[in-house]
Amino acid sequence: MTGAQRWRDNWLAVSPPGAVRVELEHSPAGRRHKERAVRELPTGTPVVLSAPGPGAARRCRGFAARTDVVLEREFLALPSVTNPAYVDEDARESVEVFLATVLATPPGAPLSRAVDVILGVIRALSPLRLIRTFAPGRVVVGRCG
Repeated sequence: MTGAQRWRDNWLAVSPPGAVRVELEHSPAGRRHKERAVRELPTGTPVVLSAPGPGAARRCRGFAARTDVVLEREFLALPSVTNPAYVDEDARESVEVFLATVLATPPGAPLSRAVDVILGVIRALSPLRLIRTFAPGRVVVGRCG
């Protein structure tokens, strides 16, 4: 089993039991079809929304507002929302710990020195808004209202 396959279900670690997962595309037409399905779920049904970035937060929040899903928690999915090795809570403290202790240049990566420099700049600036905006994915947990 490859790493990507092994990570595919990591979103379940932040999901309530029995949650319905809704993967949001960039396409408004694709989201409208899913909006109808989510509106038909019983009140209180746990829902996990996931979307690829950038702009994933805006898409998830907009979808939740249009479908009366009450948001409970938000997470950044790294390196991607479809195969997240890490699902990190979208909170300043959590992101700062992740940047300082987990995010590292993979061994043998091409241009590893350049990647190290970029990571050093990111750590020094701690640009939370930038990280939130351009994170590779977002996972949002909520309930049908």
